[in-house]
Amino acid sequence: VWLRGSPGTGKTAICKSVASTLETKGSLAASFFWDKNQPGSGLDSIKQFPSTLAHQLACFNEDFKFSLVKLLRQPALVSVRGFPLEKQLNTLMIEPMRGLKDRFPSGKDRFVIVLDGLDEC
Repeated sequence: VWLRGSPGTGKTAICKSVASTLETKGSLAASFFWDKNQPGSGLDSIKQFPSTLAHQLACFNEDFKFSLVKLLRQPALVSVRGFPLEKQLNTLMIEPMRGLKDRFPSGKDRFVIVLDGLDEC
């Protein structure tokens, strides 16, 4: 679901409410809320995004965690934090998920990732 609108119309409030509800139901796999008004917090930049989401997904799902750890044990990936952000995203999230597509539920019991503030990063 893509929620868009003018600044100050309540998109973040809606996203936080949805994330809270999903967390209560046990289906919020991860979330990230960018905020350019919090300099130095890690929320004002996309730099922490791949590692933060990978950490949350690993905490949420043991299969993802196992897949991520197995991938990160490869010698070529020792310095993944120094990779360009697109490669970090691919290495820390996309690749570990690729082998798990048959293990994640489909239909109404899907897990959800909530992202807010994409326009701010």
